[in-house]
Amino acid sequence: MPPRSSCDALVVGNYCHDVLSRGPGDTVHTLGGSAAYISSVFEAMGVDHAVVAVAGEDFAYADRVRYPPLIVPGTRTTRFIADLSQEERVLRVGARAAPIRPKDIIFDARVALACGVMGEVLPETLIRMSQHATQVLADAQGLLRTLDEHGRVLNQRLEDTPFAALLGHLHVLKASEEEARVLDLDAVRAKTCLVVTRGAKGCTVLTARDTLQVPSWPVEEVDPTGAGDCFLAGFTLGLLRGESLARCAELANWFGAQAVTQVGVPRLDVTRLPAELR
Repeated sequence: MPPRSSCDALVVGNYCHDVLSRGPGDTVHTLGGSAAYISSVFEAMGVDHAVVAVAGEDFAYADRVRYPPLIVPGTRTTRFIADLSQEERVLRVGARAAPIRPKDIIFDARVALACGVMGEVLPETLIRMSQHATQVLADAQGLLRTLDEHGRVLNQRLEDTPFAALLGHLHVLKASEEEARVLDLDAVRAKTCLVVTRGAKGCTVLTARDTLQVPSWPVEEVDPTGAGDCFLAGFTLGLLRGESLARCAELANWFGAQAVTQVGVPRLDVTRLPAELR
C-alpha cells in the first residue's frame, strides 16, 4: 500500500504538557496543545485528518494521541503553566520544543490549520502549508506570542512579526479578544476573514465587506483551556461542509463551548450537537 499523501484537514502545531493550577493542592498535569484539542473534535466528527507536531524525548502522552509527534532528540516538550486562580489566566512557558520545519509538511489537504502554541509554526512553514492546502486557517496565538523576562506569555503586535506580510496566504485568522487588541482589524479584514472569539458573548466574523455577530451556546465554564482550539476545529468543520461563514461560526461556538465544560482535552458527546448543525 502506498504511503498516505492527502487528507481533508492537516493540523500543524505542537502537542505540549499543560500544568493547570487553581491554587495550593489543586494542580492538574495533562496533555495540551492546540493539535490535541482540535483532534478531539475531528475524531468525534469523523473528519479525515493528520497532525504534524514536534515534541521532546520527555513527551508523556504518546498513548493518548493518534498521530505521534516528531521526537527531536535532546530537546524537551513545550510546557505551559497556567495559573487559573485569578480572574484573568496567567500563562507561563516552562520549556519549548523545536519548531516545525517546511520539510515536515508532506501532506496535501483541503484545509490546513496553523495552530502553533509558542511560535513553532515558522513563516516559511506557513507558506509551505499554503502550497499544500486549498485553504489555510491560522490561530493568532501562534503568530503573536512572545515571552517576557519571567517566561510569561504576552502578545506582540502583528506588525512586529514576519507574519504581517503573509496574511494573503490565509483564508481565515482566528483571534481572541485579547489578541485582537494588538491587531489592526481593518487592515487584517481587508486581506483575510478575521474571526474574533468573545467567550460567553459568542464571536464576530469580519470580512472586507461584512460584520457578523454570532451568539454563543450557554454552558457552565469549568476550564477555558482549549476553547479557542475547539472553536477553530468547529469552524473548519463548517468550511469542509461548504457552509456559510455564519453557520461555520455557529458550529465553532458550539464546539468551543463544549471545551470549557471539562478540564483538559474534552471527551465530546456529538449526539448533543443541535439538529440544525448536524
